[in-house]
Amino acid sequence: MGCGALLATGCLLCLVIAKNPNGIAVAGSSFRRSQQLSCVFETSKAIPPSKELETIRLNARLLLSGTKPEEAQRSRSEDHPQYNIPSFVVEESSVDILQHTHEDIDTLDCRISTYFTTDTQIIWPGREVRGSSSDSWFICTIEHTAEKHRTTAFLMQTPGERESHSQGQPTQEIAQQTHVSAVFLVHTGASAVRSALSKDVLFDCAFSIDHQAAVTVQWILHRKGGLRKLLFIYNGSRKVVEHAADRAEMFLEEIPNGNASLLLRKVGMRDEGTYSCSVSVSSLTWEQTIQLQIEEKPTVFVNADSLSLVEGEQHKLICDMRNFYPLGAQAVWLRELQGSRQVPEVVRNVFSSSHRESSNGTYSFSRYFLLTASLRDNGHVYTCRVEHQSLQTPIRRSIIVKVREGTSLVWLLLVLLGLSVCLAVLLRYLHRVRSTAKHKPY
Repeated sequence: MGCGALLATGCLLCLVIAKNPNGIAVAGSSFRRSQQLSCVFETSKAIPPSKELETIRLNARLLLSGTKPEEAQRSRSEDHPQYNIPSFVVEESSVDILQHTHEDIDTLDCRISTYFTTDTQIIWPGREVRGSSSDSWFICTIEHTAEKHRTTAFLMQTPGERESHSQGQPTQEIAQQTHVSAVFLVHTGASAVRSALSKDVLFDCAFSIDHQAAVTVQWILHRKGGLRKLLFIYNGSRKVVEHAADRAEMFLEEIPNGNASLLLRKVGMRDEGTYSCSVSVSSLTWEQTIQLQIEEKPTVFVNADSLSLVEGEQHKLICDMRNFYPLGAQAVWLRELQGSRQVPEVVRNVFSSSHRESSNGTYSFSRYFLLTASLRDNGHVYTCRVEHQSLQTPIRRSIIVKVREGTSLVWLLLVLLGLSVCLAVLLRYLHRVRSTAKHKPY
């Protein structure tokens, strides 16, 4: 990430941010009812003698400001009776980390880690300036378990709390309540976006700050192989667009309101990759990514709707799949009696052509087999079933086959012989009649 949240030894902290009761939005109904959320705090410690860092994950209880002490105590006893888990309260703040979250708490994953600044002083309006801020800043990420959205916030320990906690203090000595506030967050929607070719795609990105400030927004496309393409740069201090790639747009009038979304027109194969939304304000920067996957549905054809064959006649049945992306389309031929409810039989000895790539980057190929008609094929339906990740249900194309009995060669020869005999007798008869009809000379 642009600023990278590093793990460092620090006091145990697990948080959730809540707006005051008149706030715009909160999480799902059970969150409003309980006003608390389980979270995981990640920290690290050095292992002697190598000094390698070991990641430690600890449980904690997150409380909204306003939660009654007896409710918090009862929750700790019920969920973790074997030991006490500290409660951490987020004080009222102009930044509401849950403003984009409307789901039940069971669908949310919360993670906290220390934000190690490496002796870099973070200057933030309205916040106390200290010689070292490495023990004052934290990163909180709340993500939907189905990756529908992700919100990451910068959290600062309130001045009174910093005085009462020292860096590296053992977890069992943590106070029962620790107070923090959120000052800056970045929110993105689904972690993966799928689109067909030539469509417009909106990459959702938003931010919130606890004061009026100029922000810089930057969008970058990361392609396979490490290639980077700069798409858009907006400089908030100058209120100008410093760079804009073809087909890339931002809603400039909405940026001061926290809308950092990017609109990309008429996407193609060259646009596939990872898009990063980077928002910078004062001395803080955060970056979140969205994956774009191009998916084009196959067009499926068979080379006939119905066939009428003579027993023993051969015919090639072809299933042609065109203009799909990415690779991975699967096709099988199935055989079933028309109107039957039995499970279709998979046709054996089916062959595939090689994949063909078109000029727009999509693929095509065929699956075919040679049918030698027999009477048992009469009334059967041969279906080509195609599956691809762009399809919610398989595509099916069918051919109805009718087979009639062929005329035997022996019978044909007998018929020809009979006709020949009849013709010979007729010709001899006509010759005799003609001879009898001639006038004699006397």
